[in-house]
Amino acid sequence: MRSQLTRRVFRQIIHNALYPDTGCACRPAVQHARHARISFAPPRVHSRTWFSFAKEPERKQKLPDYKAGLKEMTQLSQALAKHERPPSRATLVQAFTTIILDHTTKKSKLTEDSDIGLLLTTFLYLNTPQVGEDGHGLSGEEISHVLDSLVTAGPDRTKKAPNLVMLAEALYEALKSREEVPDEMRIGSLKSLITILADRNKPQEARELLGELRAMGPSLVEARQWTDILVGFARIDDQHQIVETIEMMQSQDIPYDSQVHQSLILYYAAHKNMSRMKEWYEFGKAKRLDLPRKAQGSILKVCTEHGDLEWGEPIMRAYTDQEPSNAADRVTAWGMILRWAAAKGNGFDELDRMLEVLVQKSTEQGLKIRPEIRIINELIALANAKRDAYAAERYLALAQKWGLQPDERTLTLQFEYRIESGDLDGARAVYYELRSHWPSLEELSSAVFRRYGGFQLVNRFMVKLCERKPLKYDLIMELVADLGERQAHLSPETVSALALVHLQREELHELVDLLNTHVYRFSFEQRAVVCGVLVRYCLDPSVLTAKVWDAYNILRRTFTELGREDRTKIMLQFSERGRSDMATHVFGHMRHLDMPGQRPTSETYVLCFEGIAWAGDQESLRLVQNMLKLDNQVEPDTRLYNALMLAYISIGEPRESLLHWDDIIHSREGPTYNSIQIALRACEDAPFGERQARDIWNRLKRFEIPVTREIYAAYVGALAGQSLFDECVDLINSAEKDAGYTPDVLLLGTFHNALPDVKQEAMDKWARGAYPAVWDAVRKLSKHKIVSYFGKAGMAYNIDRDVRA
Repeated sequence: MRSQLTRRVFRQIIHNALYPDTGCACRPAVQHARHARISFAPPRVHSRTWFSFAKEPERKQKLPDYKAGLKEMTQLSQALAKHERPPSRATLVQAFTTIILDHTTKKSKLTEDSDIGLLLTTFLYLNTPQVGEDGHGLSGEEISHVLDSLVTAGPDRTKKAPNLVMLAEALYEALKSREEVPDEMRIGSLKSLITILADRNKPQEARELLGELRAMGPSLVEARQWTDILVGFARIDDQHQIVETIEMMQSQDIPYDSQVHQSLILYYAAHKNMSRMKEWYEFGKAKRLDLPRKAQGSILKVCTEHGDLEWGEPIMRAYTDQEPSNAADRVTAWGMILRWAAAKGNGFDELDRMLEVLVQKSTEQGLKIRPEIRIINELIALANAKRDAYAAERYLALAQKWGLQPDERTLTLQFEYRIESGDLDGARAVYYELRSHWPSLEELSSAVFRRYGGFQLVNRFMVKLCERKPLKYDLIMELVADLGERQAHLSPETVSALALVHLQREELHELVDLLNTHVYRFSFEQRAVVCGVLVRYCLDPSVLTAKVWDAYNILRRTFTELGREDRTKIMLQFSERGRSDMATHVFGHMRHLDMPGQRPTSETYVLCFEGIAWAGDQESLRLVQNMLKLDNQVEPDTRLYNALMLAYISIGEPRESLLHWDDIIHSREGPTYNSIQIALRACEDAPFGERQARDIWNRLKRFEIPVTREIYAAYVGALAGQSLFDECVDLINSAEKDAGYTPDVLLLGTFHNALPDVKQEAMDKWARGAYPAVWDAVRKLSKHKIVSYFGKAGMAYNIDRDVRA
């Protein structure tokens, strides 16, 4: 049937407006516009806030800050783990090349092995031909370029980098399979792989590949590659392989000369390994290998820090006997001479006189050389190594006496010892002076402050400030802003300390911004540091429940890798606080995760039901049990049924609890002692519970199962709950004969607590006469009032009847 509504009516309906009927008697007399819409929305009112200030704009949450390209590769890793559709290959190739380009141009260095792990996953995916797609994701030239760039990638050499090694090996294997790759490119990539393996605790494999390189041409093998392998063996402290490698070098006409010897000495000196340094120094001395002044100076510095001056004395004489070649070397020698004297215990005045003698001697030789602040820096560095802040301050006074202005290295050393000594106010003053040495970001990239670990010191300074009471919040935020402007990232320890500060001040938006800015650039190990601090905060009983809930929600959204164990601890913490609803939410979050290592197990269900039983939360019980019914990865066992029985007893549904007892006795695993005790507890309040209790008791007798003291008391309690006074009295009187237990506090207390209030007086009279000593011990216990779900009320003694699943 054709609609009788006109187009004008439809237009009014679409615009949610009334239709103005000209024939309506209630229509206003004046219509200002023929087609005016009569809207249901209230009129717009322009309001002004207090003192007519504009309202503050709504705060926007800062999005996670990924390195360029890492977001796409993270999505690939998650898609492969969940068997979902990954990003397109073109997107992944773009992300892969972007990260490598940023690393080679020093825009964003690849310093974390976890980031390299994402590169490895992406490369293996791209290098595997997909159905319907021709060719590979990366060309041979691109693979060679990536392999060459990995030589300078990865964390510090002292840390393991398994992903870096696997990626380098995968790249080289892929390169070998490409026929179009020229030999020059293949040789260059092999050299890069050898360097990476030698630097990353794989010197044995690097030495084997060196044989492959030699097969391509003996002239391709250089002494530098052998030196890298020697240092690699030194890094893993394999002395036998070092000697074997030296013998292999000599068999291939590559001598163990002073240059190679110096590399080993410098490595051990840089890592303060005094024993190995002395061992290999004597090895070179036996071969009459001379060391340059740089290596001698490194040895002498280690000797001063370890206090082994007697062994280093001959080296010191050889160092001073050599005539410096220029003025800079002469000043360096003065610094070492004063450092050696300070290590021997010479005081401030003696060092001052020694410096005067050195200057006078230089003047007599016709050299116009004045002391430099580098000399004082050596003295302060020695004082810092020995944690002697007083000596460091005295050395600064020596610099002032000679009119030497502190440079950035001096201030960095001063900043360090004031932090270590706890002089945070003094450290703040030094920091402000240091900041004046940062004229621009371009000069900062090569600044002494960065080179000598200054930004790590600022991070340590912030951690100390966060721990200090009273908190200097403005100063901390100023430091955070300074590091942000200078593109220096915060350490995990600093982020953890700042996170606690924001939590204590209830600055949740600031906390989310902090985490989104930094944690997505951290490695898995670094993220674990911050995550662990937040977990410990959530587990702190002194923290308010509302604060713990806020911290948990931020934690689970930011650290999606949060494991089952930590989530379970947080769940139990809410249960102990009496917030089973929050505990159930935590369990539900676990239940909806996809990773098997994060989903709840049968044990997790047990702990959750026990927490619900402690709180008596009916709604949470229904919710979690429905989750269990839909969970096809968890098979209920006896402990899980025990926990369900406890939960149903706590909400006043003993009959439902006994249904799970039927599940237990018909299961292959069967009941445990705890199952029997819980079932007897359910019989106390269940209608006609004495029937089920007698059935359980008869089964125990028939199968000759030993009855524990707790089960005997639970059986008495089950009959007492059904008002079977005389039968309970008989059981107590025959306890020693039938079970070998004399009536004790647990047995009489259970009998009293399970009885209705109308029979408790009779029980008191009977116990006074039958077991006066035991009953007096029971009466000394405190009491609490109970009201059961079935209207049964009375006073109960506080005896321990708790049972776990």
